[in-house]
Amino acid sequence: MLKSSISRRLTLYSLLLIILPLLICSIYMVDYFYQININDKTSSLQNQAKTIADFSHDYFTQSSPDLSLLHSISSDTGLRITLINTKGKVIYDSSHDIYDMDNHSERPEIVSALTSGLGSSIRFSKTLGINLLYVAVPVYNHGTLLGVSRTALSIAPLEASYDKMRNNILLAFLIVTIIAIIVSVFLTRRFTNPIKQMTVDAQKIINGDLSTRMHVNTSDELAFFAAIINRLTSRLLRKINESQTKAHTLSLILDNMDNAVILLDNRGIITQINKQAKKVFNIPSDILHSYSINCIGSTIISDTAQQCAQENNSKKITLRMKLSTDKQHFTEKTFIVYFAPFTIENDQSVVCVFHDISLLQEINDRQNIFVGNAAHELSTPLTSIKGFSETLLDTDLKDVDTTRHFLNIIYDESCRMQHLVKNLLQLAKLNNADYRKQLSLKNIDCAESLSKITETILPLLQKKQQQFSTDFPDKKITIKANSDLFQQIFINLIENAIKYTPEKGTISLAFTIDKNNVIFTLQDTGIGIAKNDLPFIFDRFYRSDKSRLRQDIGGSGVGLSLVKFLVELFDGKILVSSHLDQGTTFTLIFPLPDND
Repeated sequence: MLKSSISRRLTLYSLLLIILPLLICSIYMVDYFYQININDKTSSLQNQAKTIADFSHDYFTQSSPDLSLLHSISSDTGLRITLINTKGKVIYDSSHDIYDMDNHSERPEIVSALTSGLGSSIRFSKTLGINLLYVAVPVYNHGTLLGVSRTALSIAPLEASYDKMRNNILLAFLIVTIIAIIVSVFLTRRFTNPIKQMTVDAQKIINGDLSTRMHVNTSDELAFFAAIINRLTSRLLRKINESQTKAHTLSLILDNMDNAVILLDNRGIITQINKQAKKVFNIPSDILHSYSINCIGSTIISDTAQQCAQENNSKKITLRMKLSTDKQHFTEKTFIVYFAPFTIENDQSVVCVFHDISLLQEINDRQNIFVGNAAHELSTPLTSIKGFSETLLDTDLKDVDTTRHFLNIIYDESCRMQHLVKNLLQLAKLNNADYRKQLSLKNIDCAESLSKITETILPLLQKKQQQFSTDFPDKKITIKANSDLFQQIFINLIENAIKYTPEKGTISLAFTIDKNNVIFTLQDTGIGIAKNDLPFIFDRFYRSDKSRLRQDIGGSGVGLSLVKFLVELFDGKILVSSHLDQGTTFTLIFPLPDND
């Protein structure tokens, strides 16, 4: 049985591993070189067709053009040159009388050239009686389509070379196959003989002869496997004695694992629990063998456990339930509960393992909200761009003012979308721990950095005729941060203030030092933020009063989220206070650097 099964299978598998890849590689190589040659010839014919198209305008427009140049090119290069007008009529062919030729309007290379600007095909030419490679390009004169310039070349030499290569590779493949068969048979026999001897020894061990040892002198995995079997045999009795110790170890693991584990009988009564189950569900020890699992506040567990015991099949459910942390407070938890039936002393029982995925569920919910918000925020400018683009395409573009207005809207929406993507990429980079470790943090002059920002935002202020004032201390005050990211914090905040402050409004920026902190204050006289919106303004994609601001101001809903992230990155914190139609004040607090 061994000789007819393993030996043959190993021989067959080894041959397949050698021959099949070799065959696939051979076929691929032959086809690859053939395609390379075809592509080279196609490219060459394309260039020649384009060259002929550049000077062949007169052949389409004159009734008796001088064809000597085309004859000369065809004679020197061996090309077959054909000129076809837009109706498919052949007006010149270097290899055949045009009056005996069919209409070429349905030739694939002609159709492709007229529709896409380039066409090529390989087919048998009834005119010349050989396989030709055809390449066609359109002929234009000052934007007017005159017809098609087509060049063709025989691929008979290429096909002959292809056949010769294929025959040589097949011969080499045959030789390698014969050698592989011989080597495979030899190696298979050498490998299966030790297995055959190991099978005889293993049968003796099964029959109770534990003194039998396997002796394999192959110095490979088989020898290692034989040694493992020998060690397994010698440790069999000792393992039986150690089973009780292992059971105790498993009990310790069960009591100290992070997952809650509850053992139920076939009626759903709790018979055993671990420490984590007591902690999570507040289950006292005195309810064992007396209370149903329903006491933890869910009948789904009992129903599923009974169904699992009846069907004798494992089950899994996702359960969300409220658990009391004390008499007045509750917390919602999400569990994946695994049910597995087993038998203890002829009684059917079910073990329930509660895997707490509350944090994962919360992360997943946040991710779903984030993806939905991101998709919504991206779709808004895209919808505007598409709508105004379609409007422009449907008009004659003669109304310059309307066209410019639509283009300005498209440009603004593109900038808005670009700004959103830029902020998202910045957040993604900053979320990377390795990237944050590479950030260069040094003591930066607060007044100097903020003065640079003032120069940057000056055009925006002038556009809305807003007043911008600063109040910086005379002495030099530094904080430890990354200069570029520190400036980005205030650029985002000031740009927001400019957006949400009406024309001729006032924006002020000041900072002071207080004990161990530097306190920055940015105040504006803008439209303000509703009290209900204040706790959420730093959430990604959250924007207050969406109905009132979306169309007039835009914004990505990511800027403030990035600001808070950067502030906390430099061990700072940000506070905000606001009143509708009165203005908003942002307060940023950064620790002073330690004195070295």
